[in-house]
Amino acid sequence: MRKEDVSDRWSLLVAQGSGGSEKIGNSSNSWKSHALFYTFSVVLFVNIVYFSIFVTDKSQDDDLEDPIFAFNSSHCPYEEWNTIRTSEIPNSKLHAEWASKNISNPIYLYHTLPSVLAAFVYKDQITVTLTSENQYNASVFCRYYDCRRQEIIDPFPSVIYPVSTVFCARRPGAKYISISKTLNDTTEYSVPIIPRIDKPPHYLTVCMATLYGDEPKFLQIVDFIEYYKLQGATFFHIYLRNVTDYDRILLDDYVRTGDIEIIKMHDHFWRDDFMWHNAQINDCHHRNKYFSKWTAVVDIDERIEMRSREYRTITDYLDSIHNASIVNLHFRVQWVIKQDNTPARYENEEQLTREMLFHKYQNISQPGGLWDQPKCIIRPEKVFAMHIHIPLAVYSGERFTPVDPSVGVVRHYRNVEQRVFNTGLKVMMSHAPFKINPIDKWIDEELTKSIVKRVQWVYDISDLPCIKKQEMYWVYGNINSECWLRMNGL
Repeated sequence: MRKEDVSDRWSLLVAQGSGGSEKIGNSSNSWKSHALFYTFSVVLFVNIVYFSIFVTDKSQDDDLEDPIFAFNSSHCPYEEWNTIRTSEIPNSKLHAEWASKNISNPIYLYHTLPSVLAAFVYKDQITVTLTSENQYNASVFCRYYDCRRQEIIDPFPSVIYPVSTVFCARRPGAKYISISKTLNDTTEYSVPIIPRIDKPPHYLTVCMATLYGDEPKFLQIVDFIEYYKLQGATFFHIYLRNVTDYDRILLDDYVRTGDIEIIKMHDHFWRDDFMWHNAQINDCHHRNKYFSKWTAVVDIDERIEMRSREYRTITDYLDSIHNASIVNLHFRVQWVIKQDNTPARYENEEQLTREMLFHKYQNISQPGGLWDQPKCIIRPEKVFAMHIHIPLAVYSGERFTPVDPSVGVVRHYRNVEQRVFNTGLKVMMSHAPFKINPIDKWIDEELTKSIVKRVQWVYDISDLPCIKKQEMYWVYGNINSECWLRMNGL
């Protein structure tokens, strides 16, 4: 039916309808039937016209692929930062000089492979971190892979130096990397190359030493993270060997909110859980180069605190430093006697507040000596190699800058139960006399609120009456909840 015919008939119907239903037919039902018929015809016609004009045209447009999806299974996306090829390692002569002086050369454990942990690309090189610690100065090859993990046949000869580290040249399109001893070796599994190209996104980050052991940790973890957030830290690298499933729930929630990254410490070779510290410190150092201006390297039971009224937080103190030669801030330790383990589970707010470390343990020692287990805040990009307590060598500036205890110290909560190191208690007690010294009031108040808020969010799960739960079980079929079975004696 032509559009003009439909239009004419609709006009006729309207005109006739205004004169009474008997002009169209013998009854009102006839009028309604005809009106419905012609209304349907008009709607059908309009739809046909619409689909023929617009939908057909759209389907033709759909034949043109969105440019961001214009690739196939063999293509790798172009990335401007990943188009560089280099042929040498910066500071290689200086590295050779340090190697000749046996700086950073421990022979530790029994690895027979490099054991790649992670890789980071900077403007002038790629750094690969390893978990092996016994292959000092061994010759190796950097092996590169594209986005499809196809090898880029352009290897680079290098050495394992410093310990647990290989410096590699850059290769265009390299997205993954591995290390092999010879070019004929089957490589280990490759790891992604993490970009560290742009301006560091953080000012202060914190690395937590590897978590392991049988003491419950959820309360220490939340205390640690929330404390350093109050001090100005904006990201955390948490190194993990093992924790309970209950503790892991909290860690995973911090991952969800973008506060932390978890680095699992594991490889193919034997070592005891406490033997991961050197590899962890090394990875922390390289992971934070060009990721943060400053990085604190501390254990779960250590809190760097400001003692001077001039600096309320750690970042206040860091903001006061304008000397680029300062590479490592060297903090002395004061030990706090910790008599008990922290609780395994959250019970209620009263229990949580009572068990907080800074509420329960306030008996603190005198400051330790300059080399009595100090901890540090470093400029990662200026450091060549790290030890647990201090940089072993730096590219520029001062290797360590002592911080006077009147300005800042490390509050170290030392458990009197000696699980691994049987000299810890003796070292702590040698720094008597002890005195009661609580943390600053403002930190106490803010930290208490932050800990309670996070723990209750994670562990204080909103419960429901059994009948409500059972309704949801019925939604999924003929399923009965445990509470429903108990309630009905089944």
